[in-house]
Amino acid sequence: MASLRRLTAPALAVVLLAAGLTPASAAQPIGYPTFTGPSVPAPPAAYSTASTMHAIYDAEVGGTDFWMDRLLARPGSDPAGNFLMTRGRGLFMYTHNPSVIGFGGRSAYWDDISGQNAYSVALSPGTFTEQVSQRVQKPSHYRAVFASGAIRVEMTKFITHNNVAVTNLTMLNTGSAPVVVGLRATSPYATTASGDELVGSRAVKNNLTTIRPRLSGDGFAVNNSGLERSVTLSVGQSVTTKVAMGFPTTEIPASSTEYQSYRGYTPQTAFATHVRAYNRWWADNIPYIDVPDQAIKKNVYYRWWLMRFNHLDVDIPGQDYQFPVSVEGATGYNNAIVLTQPMHIDDLKYLRDPVYSYGPWLSAGQTSKGGRFLDNPGDPENWSNSYTQYISEAAWRSYQVHGGQPSIAALLARYAEGDAKGQLSFYDTNNNGVIEYDWGALTGNDADAVSFDWRAGRLDRAETAYVWSGAVAAQQAYALAGNTAKATEMQALADRIRSGVVNTLWNPSRQLLEHKHVATNTHVPWKEINNYYPFSVGLMPNTDQYKQALRLFADAAEYPVFPFYTANQRDKAAAAAAGHPGSNNFSTINSTVQFRLYSSALRNYPNQWMTAEDYKKLLYWNTWAQYIGGNTQWPDANEFWADWNGSTIQYRSWIHHNILGSGNWTVVEDVAGLRPRTDGLIELSPINIGWSHFAVNNLRHRNTDLSVVWDDPSDGVTRYNGVPQGYSVYLNGTRAFTVDRLTRVLYDPATGTVTLPSGGTVTHQTSIAGVRAPRDVVQNSTRMVDVFAKAGVDLTSTRPNLAQGASASYTASGTSAAAAVDGFPINEPIWGSAGSPNATDWYELNLGQQRQVGEARLYFRDDRGGNRYRAPASFQVQYWNGSAWADVPGQVRTPVSPRANYNLVQFTPVSTQRLRVVMTHAAGFRTGLTEVKLY
Repeated sequence: MASLRRLTAPALAVVLLAAGLTPASAAQPIGYPTFTGPSVPAPPAAYSTASTMHAIYDAEVGGTDFWMDRLLARPGSDPAGNFLMTRGRGLFMYTHNPSVIGFGGRSAYWDDISGQNAYSVALSPGTFTEQVSQRVQKPSHYRAVFASGAIRVEMTKFITHNNVAVTNLTMLNTGSAPVVVGLRATSPYATTASGDELVGSRAVKNNLTTIRPRLSGDGFAVNNSGLERSVTLSVGQSVTTKVAMGFPTTEIPASSTEYQSYRGYTPQTAFATHVRAYNRWWADNIPYIDVPDQAIKKNVYYRWWLMRFNHLDVDIPGQDYQFPVSVEGATGYNNAIVLTQPMHIDDLKYLRDPVYSYGPWLSAGQTSKGGRFLDNPGDPENWSNSYTQYISEAAWRSYQVHGGQPSIAALLARYAEGDAKGQLSFYDTNNNGVIEYDWGALTGNDADAVSFDWRAGRLDRAETAYVWSGAVAAQQAYALAGNTAKATEMQALADRIRSGVVNTLWNPSRQLLEHKHVATNTHVPWKEINNYYPFSVGLMPNTDQYKQALRLFADAAEYPVFPFYTANQRDKAAAAAAGHPGSNNFSTINSTVQFRLYSSALRNYPNQWMTAEDYKKLLYWNTWAQYIGGNTQWPDANEFWADWNGSTIQYRSWIHHNILGSGNWTVVEDVAGLRPRTDGLIELSPINIGWSHFAVNNLRHRNTDLSVVWDDPSDGVTRYNGVPQGYSVYLNGTRAFTVDRLTRVLYDPATGTVTLPSGGTVTHQTSIAGVRAPRDVVQNSTRMVDVFAKAGVDLTSTRPNLAQGASASYTASGTSAAAAVDGFPINEPIWGSAGSPNATDWYELNLGQQRQVGEARLYFRDDRGGNRYRAPASFQVQYWNGSAWADVPGQVRTPVSPRANYNLVQFTPVSTQRLRVVMTHAAGFRTGLTEVKLY
């Protein structure tokens, strides 16, 4: 059988297909992994058709011990390494030194600050040594015990949401005589005395912002650039004290107020306040997911934690980290690189607050100059771009899940259009609708990508499928926003890309999609999983001819379920024999694209070679790889793994607890079957992997809370109290429908109609009033209004923008006055005054006629890389009163002082045809505007 499968030469393939035959099917021989480790702790509350996570939290809110902390606890010496799980929205430990009392290691604010401790606390006399066996780390906090002679010190430390690092120390005298213990707290970042505190100032990496650290301690006094206190312990006595260090920034006012609060708390109150707030976040933001296999269940919650740990929310003004973003690995590369953003968005969209999944695509759109998506410029040391990303596609799914005003879809459409056109403009030099490239870095798999080694030179690439899916996302978003002309244009672009991929990359002689060597117009026989991206996104026609390409997935010698390699393994061996071994690693980035392929193929390209059983194996092995040695005590999502010997992963990469790739969406969309849609219907289309039960509870789906529950009626066991057996959806806690089996379901909440295209029996159905389609959802939370205002969209109003007719006192080469009234406040194009000889410049708008104007939105450029533009030192909004320029009356500014990017100026309405902004430049810089909007 194996030899027959290798006889896929052109002549044989033609003969087989002509005869209506297909090569014999191989099987994926790998079985299922074995997990070890402790059992998953039972939740303290039963399943609820409302919010199970809230029920779990409420059951324990009076104490300080919570289920999520117990579930993910890491006791003793951690084989993954010394990493601190607790972190704030910007502050964390890039590395962690557990031998230090306090926060030892390389402290970070968005990235490593300077390779130094945040602060340390030295105790004397004696040498205090950690008792490693008593160490317990939980997501919300870390506990350790140190001892020296008769003195035992229990340390509990944590970092609050708004970046306060707190250390509680309980000192116990176990000896037979009183002891005086001296404590001295020091920090390289706070060395200047200010009352009973130490303060300092430090620019973070790339000068993105300035932190102004403040260090204090209960009963401590300043002495010689440190804080000191002595404690007298009688025999058997214990005393608890606290040290707190805030890392305030101007852009996060809560970082100052939170520091003051925690500074004033008792140690016990500080700990209880933090641990309750930390665990309340889980209840507010994540759905409860229950599955039969406990190892998979724990991995789901571990990956919820990974999303939180690798999320950056520092609100730095400008065009860097002004939006909440997902970073590729906080303990590694630590940047919002476009390659991984869509994978993260696919999981983040199932957090209940849409800001977590909308933030990354807003960030990519705002920082990419209206063209192809580029890495976040806050850290330019990474790849800077990638054609192997599907941000627009994932972003559109996030919109289908959460919805919002059509202006949100219109903004996404514009980003997606810019990316699709920009990718083709940059990479498609032969204008055939297919992108070309000549080396493997941008695939995200580097030396694992085998096709580039076959022959030097540019290759037409199958990753073009993601350009197609981006164009489709743009088309759908424009259509929803009512821009039919643009929707038609983007459909035509998508059609051209589809034709280019099929006509250029399909090799009829081998019945495969293959990259093509441009210079010789020759198909490349060496393949990767990337060759199948056109199937993953639904680009390929659903015909028997094209489905032949999927036959290779039946043979583990070609594409094994596990390890989920990048390269076709026969081609990898051929490359190695030819002197190009490269690497042959595997990671969650690979399992993600393999899940995407199976998810699409099983629904859209049903075939004899890929099965739901294969999908189930992939699910189990992907979970197994997350655990060190398969031990559920130690989840560790590394960047990649290597040297699989048939039973063990021999090498796990140096980047730990990495969010590279994604996985929780597979349980929601494939196992539970919930499919994102643009209309008002709810669709289930499950991949049946034989589980007797599962529950995905309290997702925020558009404007409702949605739960999916399966309890197999055939075994007669009722697993969820109050939930009937069968396949059910609950909306806002009310049962919408139940059917008797796992089957495709289309449900209309307005009428209660249930349609079963693949068969089944409806046992319950009812209408649910008020369930909205995505475009009818109103996003009006304070945070959503703020982030979209920074991207130029007003979610509070549909007022027309009056800004037009731009001119300026000085315009730098390469910029234009018109660029700041194009409705799009991205980082480029801009109006700029670089090179101006003036200390003050003006930017004027002529509205064409008298207009009532009472609000201006000014978006100032901050180009930290080019170092030419900063927000002005000051500015005035003026209007022409018919004879002279005058300041508009009653100006109220948010923020009060000029800031990079978004500045809101509200004033008493004036009637005028001309309005201008007069800007006094910051010292050493000039002023740029990415946009001005008037209302």
